[in-house]
Amino acid sequence: MKLIRGWENRYTPEATGGLRLSKAALYRAVGEEDGVGDKREGEVRIGVKGEATVTWTSDDRVSLRVPQELQERQDAQMLSQIRDWLAKELDDPELRLEPQGSGRWKLIQNLQLDDAALDSPFLFSLSREPATENDWERLQAALPQRYDTWTITEDVDRLNFEIECGIKRWMGLNEISQHQITRIRGWVSYPYENTPPSQDVDEAVQLTRWFRKRRKYRNQEEYRLAWLLTSPQWENTPDAIEIELTRTGLNLFRPWRPFER
Repeated sequence: MKLIRGWENRYTPEATGGLRLSKAALYRAVGEEDGVGDKREGEVRIGVKGEATVTWTSDDRVSLRVPQELQERQDAQMLSQIRDWLAKELDDPELRLEPQGSGRWKLIQNLQLDDAALDSPFLFSLSREPATENDWERLQAALPQRYDTWTITEDVDRLNFEIECGIKRWMGLNEISQHQITRIRGWVSYPYENTPPSQDVDEAVQLTRWFRKRRKYRNQEEYRLAWLLTSPQWENTPDAIEIELTRTGLNLFRPWRPFER
C-alpha cells in the first residue's frame, strides 16, 4: 500500500526531525477553515422523537423558538419555512417536522450530543497514492493549497510502530510513567451527505466515529492512524504533541513528485 502526504516544506519530518500529532477534535474545530478537517466528523448523534403543540400567541414552543414572521401561517407553508429557518439558525438540517393537525407536530431529531467530556485520539493522516493525473488533480483540490512538498510511505505497519515509539518517548520525557494507549487505523469512509446518522450511545462514542466524514471530502481518500492516550497523571491531555522520529522513521517519508503535464 502506497500512501502520500502533503506538507509545507518547513514542516516535513526531514526538516523537523519528527511529527506534530494533533487531536481529532482539533481538526474538527478548524473544519473547513483549514481545508482538512470536517466540522461534522466525530459527532455523537442520538435519535430523539417527541411531540410539540404550537401556540401561535407567542414564539415559545417545545424545544424550538419560532421567529415572529413564521407565525400565523398555514401548515404546509409554515413547515417549509420552519425547516429552512432551523437549517440556517442551527446549521443542522437533521430535524423533521410532521404536522399532526390541530396545532400538533411530531418532531424527529437526529440530536447532536455534547462530547466535550470525551477525549479524542491523536491523528496522523495520509492519502492513497494517485494512479492517474486526474486522481492527482482531485486529491490536490481536496487538500490545502499551501502544501508544496509531498512524500510517499510504503510500509504503513513500520510507520505505525515508529510513531508509537515516538509517542512513548514523548511520554517518558514528560514523566508520564502510567499510561494506556488505545490504537486504531484504517481508511476513512464518507457515508453521509450532511450529518452523521443516529446511533446507539455505546456505538456512537467508539473511536471509529473519527473515521467517517461527509461525502464532500471523499476525494481526500484518507488513511488515518489514531492513538488515544490516557493516564491518571494527566488532568487534561494537550491538543497536540511534538514527537521525535528515529532515522528509520524519517526514512519512511521518501520524496514524491506529483504528476506534471
